Amino acid sequence: MKKKSNDTEVRTAFPPPPIAASELLVPITSWPEMFREATITGVEFDLFWYDSVKDGVAYFFSWLGEPRSTVLVVWTDDAPTHIECRKWKDILATPMECVPIITEVTQMFRSAGFWREQVNH
Repeated sequence: MKKKSNDTEVRTAFPPPPIAASELLVPITSWPEMFREATITGVEFDLFWYDSVKDGVAYFFSWLGEPRSTVLVVWTDDAPTHIECRKWKDILATPMECVPIITEVTQMFRSAGFWREQVNH
């Protein structure tokens, strides 16, 4: 990972996510929050993902339910194209563990006006 030389850049907020927080799904909106999430879950963020978030093509969320997870949502201008859930030590959550997380992400995006015409994702 390339070390950041500009401390101001590290402290700045990321572009706002297209959805608000819910009780269980909380957007990660800055580099310090990403660092905190990595400390809690052990999920690693490399420079590629930091740049993707900064560019508005990916968003990370903290899932506060069980299993405690970090959620990646890859984004186009229209809708999410990929949702990934990783739990403690960067282990991919099982499909069953992802069901409530993906359901919440889907519901949040639909409430924000995205994916309304889709039945399955």
